[in-house]
Amino acid sequence: MTPTQDILKKLLELPNRSSGSALEQRAGDYIKSVYNYFGIQPKEVDSPTLPNSLVNHLIISFEFILLTILVNFLNITILTLGFFVVTVLIYFRVFNLPLRFFKKRVISKNIYAEVPSKGQEINTLILTSHYDTSNDLSPIFSILGPIYAYLNNNNSNNELNIPDYINNPLVVSNLALGITFLALFLPDNSAKFFFGFIAGIPLALGIYFLQRSKKKFINGAYDNGVGSSLLIELAANFSKNPLDNTRIIFANVAASETLTKGTLPFIKSLNIDKSKTFILDINCIGEEEVVLMHSEPSYPLGLTVPFDSSFEVIADFADEYFQKNLKIINSPLPSANQELVFGGYRVMGILATMPLKGFPINFHSSKDTIDKIKWDKVEVVRDFLTGYITYFDNLTKEVTI
Repeated sequence: MTPTQDILKKLLELPNRSSGSALEQRAGDYIKSVYNYFGIQPKEVDSPTLPNSLVNHLIISFEFILLTILVNFLNITILTLGFFVVTVLIYFRVFNLPLRFFKKRVISKNIYAEVPSKGQEINTLILTSHYDTSNDLSPIFSILGPIYAYLNNNNSNNELNIPDYINNPLVVSNLALGITFLALFLPDNSAKFFFGFIAGIPLALGIYFLQRSKKKFINGAYDNGVGSSLLIELAANFSKNPLDNTRIIFANVAASETLTKGTLPFIKSLNIDKSKTFILDINCIGEEEVVLMHSEPSYPLGLTVPFDSSFEVIADFADEYFQKNLKIINSPLPSANQELVFGGYRVMGILATMPLKGFPINFHSSKDTIDKIKWDKVEVVRDFLTGYITYFDNLTKEVTI
C-alpha cells in the first residue's frame, strides 16, 4: 500500500467533510498529524467559512428569477424591472445581502508545509489541493454531465465550434436569465407564459435538487481525497530531497465548496512575491486520463478565465512526458483559482484526471468511494508531478518564466 492509499483510507474515515463542518476541522487536524508523522512541521491558516453558501446562493438566485417570471405576468413594467434588477444584482454577487442570512461563519483550516530550497531561492512553487467535500449533486450532474460530454467530444473533433462558456454548468440558468429578460418586453401573456415555462422548469428542478443536496454529502475520494493525500506523499519525498533554487509549498486547502473559499486567504497570508510564485492546483485524481486545464469558467456567467502564461511550461513538459498523448482543456467548473487570477497571482493550471470518454460518474456523487480509484493512474500522476517539480527547478536556473 502506497502512502497516498494509506492516508486516503484514514481520511475517508471522516466522511462528509463538508466545508465548514466539524468533520472538515477534524480532517484538517488529521492532515497536520500526518505531516508531523513524516517529520514535517505543518502550519495552519484559518479562514472564515459560510457553510452551504454556494448552494444557498444558487437557490436564492433561482428563486428570484422565478419570482421575476411570476411578477412579469402582472404586466406592471416598473415592478417587474425592479425585481429583475435585484435578481441580477444577487445572481452576479454584486448585492451580497442574502449572504448575511446564511449560517454563522465558522472556521476552516488550511494546512500547509514548506520545503525550503537548498541554495538561493529563485521561485516558489505552490501545489494546492482541497480536502473538503461537496453536497451530493449527482442528480444535477447526471443531466449536465452527458450534455457536457457530448459537446466536449464534438468540440474536440472540430465538428462543432462550441464556445468555452458552454463548459459552465450554469449555462442553463444563464439561458433562463436571458429568456426572462426577453420576456419582460413581450406584451402578450400567452407568449410570456411560454417563455416563462421554458425558463422556469429547469430552475424549479434546480431548486429541488439543490435543497435535497444539502441533506446528503459524499465521501470524496476522487474529489478530492486522493489529491490531498498525494500532496502529503510528495511533501514527504521532497522534504528529504529539496530542490536547489525553488521553495515548494504543499497546501491542503479547505472550504472549496463555498463562496468563501479558503485558498485566497491562505495565499494572501503568505505575503509572497506574486511575480516569482507559481500555483498548480491538483484536483480529481484517480480516473483514466491525465488532463491539464488552461482556464476555467467564471462564476456565474461562465466567461473564460485564462490562467497564467506559465501554463506553457507545464504543458510543454507534459507533452514530452506523455509523448503527446495528453488532453488539454478548459475546466468544466469554476473554482477558487479564478479568484487568485483576479488577485494577480500566477496560476499555472489545474492537473486532473477524467474518463477517456464522457463525464466522471462519481463526481460530486455518493459513488465517489475509494474502490472506484484507479491506483495505477494515481501513480502516473505522482511520478509526473515528481518529474515536473524537478524540471521546473532546473528550468528556472536558466530562464526567467
